[in-house]
Formats: sequence, C-alpha cells, structure tokens
Amino acid sequence: MLLTRTLEKGDTPLSRNKAVSEELCKKKGSVPFLVAFCTIVVTSALAIVPAHAATKKPTSSDKAPGPLYGFGIGAILPEGSFADFNDPSYLIQSRSLYVEKVFGGRAAAYYGDTAGADGADGGRVYGFDFDVLAKFGSSRTFGYVYAGAGYGTLTYTAAGPTPGSAVRQGGHDWCWTGGIGLSFKHKHGFYIEASYVSFQTNPEATEFIPVVIGVQF
Repeated sequence: MLLTRTLEKGDTPLSRNKAVSEELCKKKGSVPFLVAFCTIVVTSALAIVPAHAATKKPTSSDKAPGPLYGFGIGAILPEGSFADFNDPSYLIQSRSLYVEKVFGGRAAAYYGDTAGADGADGGRVYGFDFDVLAKFGSSRTFGYVYAGAGYGTLTYTAAGPTPGSAVRQGGHDWCWTGGIGLSFKHKHGFYIEASYVSFQTNPEATEFIPVVIGVQF
C-alpha cells in the first residue's frame, strides 16, 4: 500500500534538500583536490632543491690547482762540514708542481754557487729531484710540504787529512730532499720554497739549505 503525506507547515521541500546535498558534496569534493595540488607543489620543490645543489658551480676552494711551472732565484746556505770552507751564495731553480686537491708531485732542477771561505775556492752544485707533496689551503693560495730524492754533481773545498789543510772534492751522487713551500695567486703568481738537501757523499754527507722565491704560471 502506497502511503502519502501532505506537506505541513515548516517542512522543507525534498527538491531543496537534494539541492543542498549536491552543494555540500561539491564543497567536500574540493578538499581532496586542494590536498593533491599542495602535495604536487611540495614534491616538485623538494625535487628541484637537490637538483639545484647538484648543479652548483664549484668554488675556487673546490678546484684542484693542476700543473704549475715556475722559475726562481735565491740563496744556498751550506750546513755542517760543508760550511767550513763554503759561504752562502746564490741559487737558481726551475720548479714544476702538479697538485690535486690534497696530494701531488714536484720536480725541480737547480744550480747553486758557494763563496769560498778562509781563502779557499768556492764551490758549485747542480742537480734535480723528484718529490711527493701534500697540499693545504685553497686552490689559489696554498702551502705544501714535500719529500723525495734526487741526483747531482758537487764541486767544493773540504777539510784535508791534516789539521788546517784543505782538499778539492767533486763527483756525482744522489741526495735526499725535503722542504716546505707557499704558492700565491695560483697561475701568474709567485712562490716561496725552503728545503733541506743532503748529498750522500763520503766520508760524510754534504748538506745545504736552498731558499728560493720565484714566479709561476
């Protein structure tokens, strides 16, 4: 049996209830859309930031100095028994570096001259050495320490077999080398080095300290 009821005062028509329900559904449906939109924006931002950081250009401190070539002049300072008949004089040097971020290599060739002491004739030395180095500092201005070995020729005055006598010595021999350096302004700059060289001559080692300042490119 179909039951019907007439509208009484205060009742809302069914058509109006339906319209209100549809409007509420539309409003509720906009919430998931807004959440999805915000999610897409945040996800895109998080993806762009790391990509931008990955493509950031390296600063000067991140770069390796690479190869450096230089020429310098300075002094040779005799040490030990080598200083008995040899006074300080000049030294010229050709020096090359290849430096990565921390480690690298060094090669140098040099000629040095000593002034004679106590009326003796002066001496001279020329040689080359190869070294490994460790760098600290930026790529443009940095310090480094190095150590290695080399080979060269020495001619100098040394103490003779009797007291007060002197003899002339010379020959080829190998040497140990170690030192420190400072490099300024990377290329088209200058450098400073101080090293200790010990030639393994007989009966005792011949040792001296070269101190050099030079230009590099």
